[in-house]
Amino acid sequence: MHYGKHLLIEVITKNPKDLTNKKLIKKVFEEIAQAVNINAVLPPVIYQFPKKQELPNNISGGLTAFYIIAESHLAIHTWPENSYFAFDLFSCKDFDEKIVIQILKKNFSIKKLFSQVIERGTSINFQKYHIINSKIKSQKSKLTA
Repeated sequence: MHYGKHLLIEVITKNPKDLTNKKLIKKVFEEIAQAVNINAVLPPVIYQFPKKQELPNNISGGLTAFYIIAESHLAIHTWPENSYFAFDLFSCKDFDEKIVIQILKKNFSIKKLFSQVIERGTSINFQKYHIINSKIKSQKSKLTA
């Protein structure tokens, strides 16, 4: 792992009402943080969108929520009108994505789940880029001296 692991999850749920529940989202974030041993910097920030016309009366608008952790972040974006949510966890500290998926399965009534992991910083040789940048800056300094 170079710069971090980025877990991306897409879910279709059986219960769209869960996707409007701020308390549930907060609980899930905190449960994941504890289970994979990452450290919260701030409490979760949750924004609830206005209710959409096509939703039944008992279902509110979707949510966007972020949980800032010392190692990076967790995020969720929900579309209750489509019974869909997108979740991600990015961390410079390694974690077991299977644990995260199990927590999501435990807390949401899941019909379909797709996940992928991206190892950040593996496609670009940042060390080589830094060395080249340093040489360019050094040469510019010599020219202006």
